[in-house]
Amino acid sequence: MLNEYNEKTKGIIHLMVTSLCLRNCPHCCNKQYDLNDIPYVTEDELKNCHTLCLTGGEPFLFTDPRIIAKYYKDKYPNIKKVYVYTNATELSGFLYRNKDLNHIDGVSVSIKDCMDKVSFDDIVLYKSIQELSSNHLYVFNNLMPKHIKNFEVFKRDWQSDFKPADDSIFRRV
Repeated sequence: MLNEYNEKTKGIIHLMVTSLCLRNCPHCCNKQYDLNDIPYVTEDELKNCHTLCLTGGEPFLFTDPRIIAKYYKDKYPNIKKVYVYTNATELSGFLYRNKDLNHIDGVSVSIKDCMDKVSFDDIVLYKSIQELSSNHLYVFNNLMPKHIKNFEVFKRDWQSDFKPADDSIFRRV
């Protein structure tokens, strides 16, 4: 189910920085495989990628993605972009506590329930979000927020057989 590391996939790494999450989403893609079977990221893989996508669990609740992004960008100058996959509720809480998103180039936010939908309307007001170069919004169950500002919107259905993008690999720290 996970992509092999090769010429096609080496540029983008989806990196699980935590497996912890307080939610129990019924169709969470992390339930579709044993997290212990996800390979650890290697030095070679990090030296050859240009984009790192931090994921979890919930990165904004159980880690500080800004510190992780700075670390990898400083250590591996080939890493030009770092994006974070999150839900709207946890990102809203993080922004309320921290305000900035230094070293992060974009966020991919999933609206999975009504709480996320309400939280997202706060997120788009933050200057730090408006300054990011690339933001994606994944909307499930037609839970479209009122304001989307600088987010590219993707309407999604739950996938019973989650597959990583063809041009990337999935690893853990």
